[in-house]
Amino acid sequence: MSVQATIKDNRRDDRMPVECRATARVALAVEILDASPGGVRARISLPLPVGAMIKIGLPGGAERHARIAWAREGVVGCEFMAPLKPAELAGLLAGTNQG
Repeated sequence: MSVQATIKDNRRDDRMPVECRATARVALAVEILDASPGGVRARISLPLPVGAMIKIGLPGGAERHARIAWAREGVVGCEFMAPLKPAELAGLLAGTNQG
């Protein structure tokens, strides 16, 4: 007997078998450590593999899709798929904690 057949469920709708790829979005805590127009070095709250694609919301309002280029001990290097414009980089730098 399959696992599905042993699970009693109270679904409102019938399920149909499907097997395909999908994507999911997960919110992460990100602390940017340094930046350039082409990417950032950041500390993230969830381990991600090299090659993973993420979308980063930056101080100043810019958003970028980025690829994890390297990962080491909770710190990652992210390569932006499109470089930051000078005004976007300025917005990021203006949001920096100078503490």
